Amino acid sequence: MPIFEYRCQKCDSEFEKLVFGADADVHCPGCDSVEVEKLYSAFSGVARAGDGSTRPITSSGGCASCGSSNCSTCGGH
Repeated sequence: MPIFEYRCQKCDSEFEKLVFGADADVHCPGCDSVEVEKLYSAFSGVARAGDGSTRPITSSGGCASCGSSNCSTCGGH
């Protein structure tokens, strides 16, 4: 089940919510408003090569060290 980030349009607070269904009602924990917008989150992780080496990956597919699409350009392995 995914965790989504939201911003309340009424009190401007940001919060995370574990959502069990696509049509789940999301309320702001601060003011209980349902006027919330879903925020886009960045993904990051680590890719492991066949030789056991690792490299950071991001939602853009680039290097976490410099944002390049080719990690060999900055040495950020």
